[in-house]
Amino acid sequence: MAVCVTLNTDGTLATTGQAVSECSGYVLVSGTEYGVYQVVQDALSAPTPEVAAGWFAGPFVLVLTLHLVARNVGAVASFFDHQ
Repeated sequence: MAVCVTLNTDGTLATTGQAVSECSGYVLVSGTEYGVYQVVQDALSAPTPEVAAGWFAGPFVLVLTLHLVARNVGAVASFFDHQ
């Protein structure tokens, strides 16, 4: 559970009792909460140019390869169909 704290002049932390949404100091979260926030942030971040290029090139190469395979299979099948 997140807690709102402030930093005292002597370097210690003190809870303020404020709601986290209205916190004027710092918000402390547990390790589990931080892990969830990190996963969400990673999922919503923009991909690198290399990853984005892979997302385009992968399906493009797959479709092109399947087209060439189907064309060759069709050529072989039509060869046997004429006899």
